[in-house]
Amino acid sequence: MTCGASARRAAALLLLALALAVLPACAPDYRVGEYVWVEWEGREYPAYIVDAKGEARFRVHYDGYDPRWDEDVTLERIKRRVEGPVTPPPPPDKVARAMGLQPKPAGSAGAPSSRVPGERVRVRWRGSIYAATIVSIEGPGKFLVHYEGYGSEWDEVVLEERVMSQR
Repeated sequence: MTCGASARRAAALLLLALALAVLPACAPDYRVGEYVWVEWEGREYPAYIVDAKGEARFRVHYDGYDPRWDEDVTLERIKRRVEGPVTPPPPPDKVARAMGLQPKPAGSAGAPSSRVPGERVRVRWRGSIYAATIVSIEGPGKFLVHYEGYGSEWDEVVLEERVMSQR
């Protein structure tokens, strides 16, 4: 083997090693059961991967939504893994209408809430209604709630749209 051929071979091996090192970073390896951010109707929503339909296609369930909104998505719509607690954006317009809610524009700020910590309310969760108490105000239209009869591991931040009324 000549010096030039050996240099070309070394360069090719180096290029191959670099490509193999970079390739996994370009296409994350998602698995069934992972909690990910998925682009849905122009916004990112937290969802669980519930089935693999191939190497680059997955069935997802949007967290907090009825299974009828589950859908197959490609890798382009899966943005990244969810890390830490999340507060999803308001539901897409078509979902809000189906839930009997008034859709809100993305940039609209609603009127300040009159809700206060300690207030007993009812909260909509996955199609059911649960008794809860507002623990704290987390931001405009966002409340940390504790579900009555459940441990603190079920406490969550909910949007104003899910708080139905005082009990």
